[in-house]
Amino acid sequence: MAHYQRLLREPPSTLLGSIVDTDTQGLNPDATLNEVSSYLASYNLLSVPVIDANDRLLGAVTVDDVLDHLLPENWRHDHRETSRTQVDIAQLEKEGVHNGTQ
Repeated sequence: MAHYQRLLREPPSTLLGSIVDTDTQGLNPDATLNEVSSYLASYNLLSVPVIDANDRLLGAVTVDDVLDHLLPENWRHDHRETSRTQVDIAQLEKEGVHNGTQ
């Protein structure tokens, strides 16, 4: 696996084989959501390859994929509808920013 940050730092002439991280393995297709999220967090990765028993690449799971399964289905819609004008300023001052939001 090649890390995005390292790919961006290396000169364009660098051969991919010289920057591949062979210590980090992919996940099998039966990995649970908890295993995937723990793996991504442990290695500070944006994505992880999914491989079969023969080490063939089947696909990849990204941080966005994990978030899509962890967050409520309508989180984007709810977030966009809430504007600063809808928040009661007095309530924010009383309860604090983190507790006073809807």
